[in-house]
Amino acid sequence: MIEFFQSLITCLNEEAGRYRHLKTLAEKQKELLVAGKTDVLPENVRLEEKEVFALGPIIAQRNEWLGKLAKGYGLKTLSLNEALKRAPVEIIEELKKSMIELIQSAKALEETNQSNEKLLQNALAYVNFTLKVIANGGKKQAFAPSVKTEESSSSFVNRIV
Repeated sequence: MIEFFQSLITCLNEEAGRYRHLKTLAEKQKELLVAGKTDVLPENVRLEEKEVFALGPIIAQRNEWLGKLAKGYGLKTLSLNEALKRAPVEIIEELKKSMIELIQSAKALEETNQSNEKLLQNALAYVNFTLKVIANGGKKQAFAPSVKTEESSSSFVNRIV
């Protein structure tokens, strides 16, 4: 059983490493967006995609190790938290450390991605604004407030006797 836990720990460490590398690439993307270097952006996105695709087999492997551990304990499934509770004493600290590292790496990546999403939305809004200006020939539009017609209804003052 200890071998399964060791393999799970190795898998978790590899997954956390991929998340850290993705965060590095996301920070690079942020720098490129802020600097306006859109010509280099596709290459960075390609590298990010490569890392994301590499995560798929690692996650599948993690789930496979959890499945093997579940079978060993006579369970249908086993989560990471449940695996930690059932881990042998000599391996608990190492497993806990790997799990914490994985969670921290994933959260850091999520924060960086949220920041990049805001930057991309701002850039898109600017592009849309520029396109509207170009489409209108660069002319300023006169402000025309929407005209609302008032309904003429009888009032006490307007009554004819």
